[in-house]
Amino acid sequence: MRQKSLNLFLNNYLDGMQALGVSEESIQRMRDTLKFKRVKTKSNLLIPGDICQHVYLVAHGGFICRYIHEITGEANTINFYLPDLHPVMACLDSYFTQLPTNCELKAVTDSSVIALPKLVVDDLNKQDPFFASFYKDIVITALMEENELKTKLIAYSSKEKYDFILEEMPSVIQAVPAKYIAEFCGISPAWLSKLKKKA
Repeated sequence: MRQKSLNLFLNNYLDGMQALGVSEESIQRMRDTLKFKRVKTKSNLLIPGDICQHVYLVAHGGFICRYIHEITGEANTINFYLPDLHPVMACLDSYFTQLPTNCELKAVTDSSVIALPKLVVDDLNKQDPFFASFYKDIVITALMEENELKTKLIAYSSKEKYDFILEEMPSVIQAVPAKYIAEFCGISPAWLSKLKKKA
């Protein structure tokens, strides 16, 4: 994604925030402190042991969040982040506690994100009630979506997980490699291929 397109994406997002009442001072503070980051396919934005000190907005491309078992090292996909699906991204096990994460955020294609430091977010929450309201809505939505996915991971069969992705998150099917979808469903890529043929 070219810089001009990134700037347009950011401007549209900030204009939307301003329309909700977020002050010009808050918007300017974000502009002054945010950073654009480009992440190549299969590269990690965060790895286990890192502390998540930013909230990220996915402007282009896509990411998966994988939980890495601290003893076995086994990786399991637990969330998907795309511009049209869960665009606000963080390792939630670390972001709120500021303790090291057990997860990785991995790009599934060449991607661009906008990173805003948690310290700035915390300051804006205290200073701007409209930003605080916007942020609260974002956090509640993210937590509800994360909880819904975790519920599906625990309760659903492999086929039910795949059907859920197909019905509720079709962009994942188009944008995320089958390996990670199979990992989310708890099956091999070969089994996923069979499920796709039956769907």
